[in-house]
Amino acid sequence: MNPQTIVVAMPTEEAFMPSISRWGHEYSWTHKEVHFVHVIEKYVRVSDMGIEDLPDRNTVEILKRKTLDFIKNKAKEMMPATAFKKAHFEVIFAQSPAEQIAEYARAINAGLIVIATRNKHGFSGLFLSSFADRILKLSSCDVLVLRQN
Repeated sequence: MNPQTIVVAMPTEEAFMPSISRWGHEYSWTHKEVHFVHVIEKYVRVSDMGIEDLPDRNTVEILKRKTLDFIKNKAKEMMPATAFKKAHFEVIFAQSPAEQIAEYARAINAGLIVIATRNKHGFSGLFLSSFADRILKLSSCDVLVLRQN
């Protein structure tokens, strides 16, 4: 694992942006290779007509372009221009976003994954595995979990 290589699991929900942004403004970007990655969940529907990927190909391209623009703009707001120029940006479609993030980090030999969490409480927190829990279980590197404000 390379401690200088970081994967930021970039959310698109506004509720998560303050914690990611706060971390970004406080972080020392010197000598880091940063990958901002967003995974959009892909569904497979089986019907009498066959197997169908959702969203369809045209929608995938539109979503990919818009999401890429969004995460680039958010990253640009929280990091110095010199670090932004060296950053990598990916939008991936996969059935399991947590597995895809963990696999991406493994493939680039990342030393850290940064994620934001909702802090589920009550029954949902007790019985359902959150995205953060899945990343912690699947990751082969350190994970920094950022709480909402």
